[in-house]
Amino acid sequence: MLALPEKSVLLVEDSTLTRFSSRRVLEERGYLVDEAASGQEALVKARGKGEPYDLVILDIYLPGMDGLAVLENLKRLPEYRYVPVMVVTVESNVAVVKKAIDLGAVEYLCKPYSVEELVRRVETLIGPGPRREATPAEMLHKVLRNEINRASRGALNVALVLARSEGLGKGKIVVCARQARRRLREINTVIELSKSTLALVLPHTGKEGAQVVITKLAGLLPGTWSYGVAVYPDNGKDGEELFAYAEASLKECWEKKNPGASAQQQALDT
Repeated sequence: MLALPEKSVLLVEDSTLTRFSSRRVLEERGYLVDEAASGQEALVKARGKGEPYDLVILDIYLPGMDGLAVLENLKRLPEYRYVPVMVVTVESNVAVVKKAIDLGAVEYLCKPYSVEELVRRVETLIGPGPRREATPAEMLHKVLRNEINRASRGALNVALVLARSEGLGKGKIVVCARQARRRLREINTVIELSKSTLALVLPHTGKEGAQVVITKLAGLLPGTWSYGVAVYPDNGKDGEELFAYAEASLKECWEKKNPGASAQQQALDT
């Protein structure tokens, strides 16, 4: 069976929460999403991308250069002449919408909007995203890549916590993941990495913050757990290095609690 081609979206939005929720739902549908928090950043990303984005979602009210100016500059680029642009506005201002359409926009969306409406409009414009379901490891590295990219722009930390249960039992890891999601911040990501291991990606979090989360989990999750922690950029410059450091930290913690365990037994538990 042929794989569906990947479809890329540039999401231009100054609200961190709106960017986060919109990006997450689009990525869950299989789209590749890049973000820009300002008009200037959006134009830099559009010009610097080898192949043009398949769709640009553009907020009208941006700090500095507003969305209409971004749209005008974007449509001057030959490679974006036929790329669909959907503008987003807090109100259905007829004059603003008409101006956006005159400049080349093909669709508009009024805030607040539901994620279902966003997906419906995107699918109408560029079709559905690929439906191949990512493995937990692929999902983790994708989340790490996105969060590290954001952190690098703002000189911020990102923490990765690997939490491994000891004899919890089949199927319980899903329940534990659900409990963790309910108690942690909305911007955190919890992934069931294996039948015994959870991975938690914690944006804007350093080592001390990660330890606070571990303490919270210790009082929340049933059974005995071992933890490994890695923090960007101190323990790695990318997702692969961060995961390797956290994995080594987890192994060290687990071996201290299980000094007689064999390597084969460790492998069976993961």
